[in-house]
Amino acid sequence: MNARLCALLAGLLLALPSHAWDVGEFRNGMSRAEVEAALKTWKFDRTLTIGSDGLFAYDYPANPAGRRFLFTFCSDRLVAFEQEVTPAFRHFVIIASNYANLYGNPLKVIPYSSVVANGEKNLLAMFWRKGADYMGVKYVLHPTSEQLSMSWQISNNCWQAPR
Repeated sequence: MNARLCALLAGLLLALPSHAWDVGEFRNGMSRAEVEAALKTWKFDRTLTIGSDGLFAYDYPANPAGRRFLFTFCSDRLVAFEQEVTPAFRHFVIIASNYANLYGNPLKVIPYSSVVANGEKNLLAMFWRKGADYMGVKYVLHPTSEQLSMSWQISNNCWQAPR
C-alpha cells in the first residue's frame, strides 16, 4: 500500500466512535458507576456484584417483568452486556434468523455439551460482527429448564471477544 492510503486508513480507524454499541441507556465504555446510576431508574428487584468484573441486575421470580441483565467490565469500563429473553428454542431461531439476515453467516458458532449434577447441559451460541461490535444469541438447555440470552460485546484487554 502506498503511504497516502495507509495514512487515510489510520485516520479512519482513529475516527471510529469510542462507544461502539448502544443498548437502551447502556453503551460500551461506561464506567461501573455510570451503569449503576443508570440502573437505578430501571428499579430492578436486586443488583448483585459478580466477581471483580460483573454486575447482575434482576427481578425476583414473582415479578412479572422478569428482567435479567448481566454487565461485564474490563478495567472499570463496560465491554459486554447480556439480556435474558423469554426462553424458547423458537425464539432462538427467530433471533438467529434476524441476525443472519442483517449480518450474514455467523462469525463464530459455539456448540457445547456437558454433564451437570442433574443431567446434561447443552448450549448453542452464535455471534455476528458489525464493525467493532459482536452481537450474539445463546440458547442453553438444562435438564429441567432452558435459558435464552442476547449479548453485545466489544474487543477488550481482559478476554477475547466474542465469548
